[in-house]
Amino acid sequence: MLTHKSDQITNHICTRNCYDSCAIIARSRDGQITDLYGDAQNPITAGRLCAKRQHILSSIYDPRRILHPMIQHGRGSGKWSRISWARAIDLLAHKILDIKASYGSTLPLCLNKYSGNLGLLHYAVEGMFNSLGATTQTRGNPCFSAGLDAQYFDFGANITASIRDVTQAKLILLWGVNPAWTAVHCMPYLYEARRRGATIVVLDPVFTETARKADYYIQLRPGSDASFALALLHLLEKRNSLHDAPAHIAGGASFLRELSALDADELLRTAGQSLDAVQKLAALIEENHPMHVWCGFGMQRHRHGGFAVRLIDALSMLTGNIGCRGGGVNYAHQGMLPFSDAIMQRRSDTRFIDINRFADSLAALHDPPVRFLWIACRNPLGQDVSLQKLLSTWTQLDFVVTADKFLTQSAALSDLFLPVTTEFEELDAYTGYFHHWVGLNTPAIPPRGEAKSDLEIARLLTRRLNELAPHTSTFPHQKEAADFLDEAFTPIVYERLSIQHWRELEKGTRSYDVGLPWADHQFATDDGKFHCCSLTDMGSILFPTQEYPFYFLTPHAQQNINSQHQMPETKLPEHPVVFLHPKAAAAKGLSENSAAILWNETGELHVTVSLTETVPQDTILCPQGESRGSTLNWLNAGQSADMGEVRTGTPGIALHDVLVNIRAK
Repeated sequence: MLTHKSDQITNHICTRNCYDSCAIIARSRDGQITDLYGDAQNPITAGRLCAKRQHILSSIYDPRRILHPMIQHGRGSGKWSRISWARAIDLLAHKILDIKASYGSTLPLCLNKYSGNLGLLHYAVEGMFNSLGATTQTRGNPCFSAGLDAQYFDFGANITASIRDVTQAKLILLWGVNPAWTAVHCMPYLYEARRRGATIVVLDPVFTETARKADYYIQLRPGSDASFALALLHLLEKRNSLHDAPAHIAGGASFLRELSALDADELLRTAGQSLDAVQKLAALIEENHPMHVWCGFGMQRHRHGGFAVRLIDALSMLTGNIGCRGGGVNYAHQGMLPFSDAIMQRRSDTRFIDINRFADSLAALHDPPVRFLWIACRNPLGQDVSLQKLLSTWTQLDFVVTADKFLTQSAALSDLFLPVTTEFEELDAYTGYFHHWVGLNTPAIPPRGEAKSDLEIARLLTRRLNELAPHTSTFPHQKEAADFLDEAFTPIVYERLSIQHWRELEKGTRSYDVGLPWADHQFATDDGKFHCCSLTDMGSILFPTQEYPFYFLTPHAQQNINSQHQMPETKLPEHPVVFLHPKAAAAKGLSENSAAILWNETGELHVTVSLTETVPQDTILCPQGESRGSTLNWLNAGQSADMGEVRTGTPGIALHDVLVNIRAK
């Protein structure tokens, strides 16, 4: 990297909800970032950033970014005016105190926050809320909770091996994951595994970019992952290729008995697969050891998604692919570094509501109802399900405040907007959920305009509340960001990172060693054994109907994450572009660039048609966040997944169990 003597170089880590947690180097001059690079010293990022790089940089200086507190005169009117931070904080403080006085409780205060920024210090928002007393807060996880529970039930913990271990595999199953788009820094390890002789198989409803690069592709019916896994397990059991080990497996014998009693033809019919495809994959498993399975998040976003992950775990365990270098089932990890969460000031009397059913939960609260809503690190009106109900409930709230960088759908229907900093304008620390490293963001530039971090907002509000009504908040507003990081980094974290102080991370990310998960076949369950699931947990999958003959899949796009990192508005289409198979389009009288209406019993969307043979004839595909305003979940009523409550507090959400129809506009 060529630098000028006036350049300032700072290390960063991407804060987004993404597999790769990219290590970033920023080059700044005269208080402005001029370029972003991947950190060549980080073994995963390896000097390259993903396709979102340019959008990350441009978002800092995007003219649409709001840099000052704003108040809206009539919610949803679009009549905004700039106000000072002093007035914004004073307004918030008085609203909070008025509601507390009116209800004799702080439960009408609600926080809806999620993963727009995964920094440790962004938990200051929860800490500030908890300092007020018992409040209402969302909990749960719309991303990967069913799969977390599944692996927790099987292994007793959520642990992933290093993706670098995949180079030791002889067979790699990429099940419902598209790393060529969503985890590009893992692709070199897959290529290296193939160079060493590995065979790569992609299982996915869509012929993705990753599928193009694989050796074999199996096109699954959406939501049929469990049925296909059972068909595969059933065949392997008939061929005596599954092996119980009672010393290390609980429920193995009953699992195999239940498996042998299943109807193979019915499993194939449900999965929409030929016997030949199952036989071919079974032979690959028998002939290639070790086998590595990467379970994506999309395949568990169905009603029986957790059950499907448990079957894949059992497939790996019963074929001897757990606890060996290059084997295993990689999904996500949790709690592997014991950071202190003292900043959150957790309480036992918080009234939690389901983030995945926020509209229903909000509408059901009456004693007392929610009157005040704070949105942080989220865009519920852009990403939630049951949006019609949420909009109806939203209008009944007394006050809504959104802390964000842009005027999202949620911010546009708020009373107050608080501008927040980017990861290049604040101090914070980050750890991912797939790779094993920790990174630090130190300010590369001063905050633009009047933007403030979530932590600074919490500190300002706490001070004003206590000025107006002493002892209202116990949040330690006198502490600086560095003080909170001193508290967050525990001695065990320092030991595992082999550092003495978090300031050492200013030089770059540090990894921690997880070893080889389950190498001794001693699992983290109560009895120390792997737990096979019961096949009685199997339920029916969703099938298209005559009225709604298409599955509607809304996976992550290459250029953005949900509604973050969107391209400049001028480059975005007005309406979502949906991808149909040419035969399906012809049957509906549609062609390339046709204007159409997508609908079901929940609502309708205006869309533009694009033809592709990469999707099945009964599937309509639309990547998230690639149009100016339309919200794809307008058609999603919000069915729950089968698991998620144990690890995240609420069941997951079946985002991909949506059926629709389409007609010409």
